[in-house]
Amino acid sequence: MKLTALRAIARKEFIQIRRDKATLYMVVIFPVMMLVLYGFGIRYDVKSVPMTVLDQDRTPQSRQYLERFVHSPYFVVRRYADNYADLQRDIDRGESRIGLVVSADFGQRLSSRRTAEVQVIVDGADNNTATIAMSYVSQITQAYSSFVIVQQLEALLRQAQLTIPAIEAEPRIWFNPNLESVQFIVPGIIAIIMMIVGTVLTAVTIVKEKETGTIEQIVSSPIGRYELMLGKVLPYALLAYVDFLLIVGASYFLFGVTIKGSLLLLLLTAFIYLIGVLGLGILVSTSTQTQMSAMLTAIMASMLPSILLSGFIFPIRQMPRILQAITVVVPARYFIEILRDIYLKGLGLEYFWKETLYILIFGCATLILAAWRFQKRLG
Repeated sequence: MKLTALRAIARKEFIQIRRDKATLYMVVIFPVMMLVLYGFGIRYDVKSVPMTVLDQDRTPQSRQYLERFVHSPYFVVRRYADNYADLQRDIDRGESRIGLVVSADFGQRLSSRRTAEVQVIVDGADNNTATIAMSYVSQITQAYSSFVIVQQLEALLRQAQLTIPAIEAEPRIWFNPNLESVQFIVPGIIAIIMMIVGTVLTAVTIVKEKETGTIEQIVSSPIGRYELMLGKVLPYALLAYVDFLLIVGASYFLFGVTIKGSLLLLLLTAFIYLIGVLGLGILVSTSTQTQMSAMLTAIMASMLPSILLSGFIFPIRQMPRILQAITVVVPARYFIEILRDIYLKGLGLEYFWKETLYILIFGCATLILAAWRFQKRLG
């Protein structure tokens, strides 16, 4: 392999990249824009759900119960309705997602040690928000019910002059103590952005030469096929790696997502992942004839599997078995697991060496196949 020829091709690519504003946009602006859109746009947290309350009892017990919703970060009480029709109107208009009706005998039933009932009306148009909001209502109601039961038991025990030891659970959340969804989402975004940007950038490199007709001139020159392929890929590999560093820095400054594990290990696994990304891009480039078709094919091959089949949005365990089998060949699935282990848990290579080995095998396989197709095309 001639280093002079390799350096000449790489220098040519750098000059073209510097002159091509679309490539610069793809390298600098597009990743940050995706990070901002996904980071701020995707939230698994459900907070400040608008609620309308109809208190038909209006006793100290009902007010004490409703105060738990007022002070909860998960709900915002829009108003206290005077009748059922007003509550229904708020739900119909979308002004409230939850309607809470406290029965007229709520306080009386609690005082007589009977079961009191409340009605929860949920807007099910958004099933995800509805499901999570209902679970929050159940938790708050259960907590208040336990509070009432404890008060009644304490009164009975005081009368009988007895004491009963109690068990209290103290939850401790590891890795993401505040349960912030952004801490879970951002590592996945990094893997997806790297896959899309790296694949699209390398997919148009060889196609551009074929479309403009300069590939014949390059082939007829003394430059070998390996020098040509590596010389065209290395500049984009460098840009994709710079993109990775840019995204990691932006995720820290924009969202406060810190790396709890080894930074060196993060850089190493990212480089291995990048090998497969570039190989996939070259493979797409050798299989298409125009830049537009190469870009569309690269987006289809990188974005859709990475978002839908990597576990980024939809848990893999909840997918149908046939889709779970397909996810085995999606490299973003394994890199997302690696990123979350490094970012959130601070784990070492001994915990995710299998995932690292897979993306290494995937990268070598795509590079070998891409090099074979590249030589076949040139031949």
